[in-house]
Amino acid sequence: MSERLSLIDLTPDDIELLPDKLRRWLGDSSPSKDSPFCAWLLVGERAEGRAELLERALEVLPSLAAERRSRLSEANIEKILDVILSDAPRHRVENELEIDNARLRSRYLQETPLLTGAEVRAASGLNPRNKSEPASRWKREGRLFAVRRSGIDHYPAFQFADGAPRPVIKEILAALPEEMTGWQIAMWFASGNGWLEGDEPQESLSDPEAVVDAARRLADPALG
Repeated sequence: MSERLSLIDLTPDDIELLPDKLRRWLGDSSPSKDSPFCAWLLVGERAEGRAELLERALEVLPSLAAERRSRLSEANIEKILDVILSDAPRHRVENELEIDNARLRSRYLQETPLLTGAEVRAASGLNPRNKSEPASRWKREGRLFAVRRSGIDHYPAFQFADGAPRPVIKEILAALPEEMTGWQIAMWFASGNGWLEGDEPQESLSDPEAVVDAARRLADPALG
């Protein structure tokens, strides 16, 4: 504490002895014998300039303290919500759907021949510098789709013929709903389809018109 600055802790009895004008300035915020839960300090500064600066600081101190308390309160609430939500029991149906989805993907990965970008590159006969090419470029062009596992794209092998994408794949992908994910597209190709007499689209590519029509039917809004 500076030698020029004096600090006196005021008790309720001390405040009672203050001049009326100062007591009115303190108002209802001053402590009392019945409610001594707030504290007041008498701060003195001998240098006139510093005293003025200190007075200004004390004027804004209550609003700054209130603002800080508000920010801390909001931050604490957010932390508490994070804890509650992370530990909150999820709906049983949601858990079962996620488990079923994981099982379907696991079965798909085990039963469907898949190619990595490097394997597609080797089969294509092309030699781009980027090992993910040309598969990633064909995917961007809508000529292929991929499923992702551990952050890596895998390309179902039925999409290829002689190292290049089958032309019908681009037509099918263009006919399917735009919002479908790679995994949703993969499951559609691997599922029995009523428009194909129960056959899987990936097994019916020899009849491209029928498969494209089945894809288009999926995009059409349901009637009824």
